[in-house]
Amino acid sequence: MNASSTEDDSRAVSEATEFLVLLLDDPENTSLHAKIQRWRKADATHDAAWRGMVDIWHLTGDIGPVLLPLERASIGQPRNPVFRRRRILAFAGAICACGFTFLFRNDIRLSVLSDYRTGTAENRMVQLPDGSTATLGARSAIALHYTSRQRQVSVLAGEVFFNVRHDSTHPFVVLAGKMTARDIGTRFDVNKSDDRIDVAVNEGRIGLNYGIQGATTERQMLAGDLVSINVRSGTVTQSHVNPSEVGSWKEKRLTVSDATVYSVVETLRRYYPGFIVTYGKGLDTIHVAGSYDLTDIPGALRAVAAPAHVSVREIGSRFLLISAKSS
Repeated sequence: MNASSTEDDSRAVSEATEFLVLLLDDPENTSLHAKIQRWRKADATHDAAWRGMVDIWHLTGDIGPVLLPLERASIGQPRNPVFRRRRILAFAGAICACGFTFLFRNDIRLSVLSDYRTGTAENRMVQLPDGSTATLGARSAIALHYTSRQRQVSVLAGEVFFNVRHDSTHPFVVLAGKMTARDIGTRFDVNKSDDRIDVAVNEGRIGLNYGIQGATTERQMLAGDLVSINVRSGTVTQSHVNPSEVGSWKEKRLTVSDATVYSVVETLRRYYPGFIVTYGKGLDTIHVAGSYDLTDIPGALRAVAAPAHVSVREIGSRFLLISAKSS
């Protein structure tokens, strides 16, 4: 699948998801049904994305009364199993392009590159060769690069809490993309996703660089400092949190005092054995505070949604749809 077709599939899946959200809100809207029909007929990719959405809906165990009015002509007719398999495979590829690469393509990459990694809803403490520890959150991976002069750990994916054994003669350095964090005797957390890197200090002090190889000027971070890096724009912002919140996920409970809905959902996604799809704008600007149970992701999402004007829909047992409510 080339880059252009992947982008087309990704866009089609996003639009199909948008139509699904609108139908769930207004299932009897005949003009919306007609609009979806026109959209499907306009491009074969659109129709494949919609049929893939219907297949996933049915696989969750729901007949899909919202979707049936659009599908009467085809649901009652036998389908060629070869074409159906191809459509499901194509849709799975589009889902990968829309943000589920960790579960598919990245899984292979991480298994090759990492020294330690975790699965869905799995936390794991690792004893490092120097006596320091690294606690990996769910769906996380690290690679070790220890030499006679330096201790270095790369965070390849997910979230890792470091409890560092200080040794001034052998610096402890953590890499995450273009970010470098140098320990100056500390306990700190690094959270890496495709578009964002967060670094927070629980105790002690670190020196942080971003995007400048070999730079001598470091951003000094103390307990409670949180630095967020937008990977796409390069924007770096600093805020302050309660130090006790840093690494709270290690106890299977996520505690935040001022976090965006988007960042909370990103963490919860790693603990959910299914698909969490976000839709709509504004989830990265809505802030929430609370303590959320990482062993009950649907319940945690509802707790996030209640004060944030965010809608949570549970479709079957393995599909959660999160969207900002219309004002």
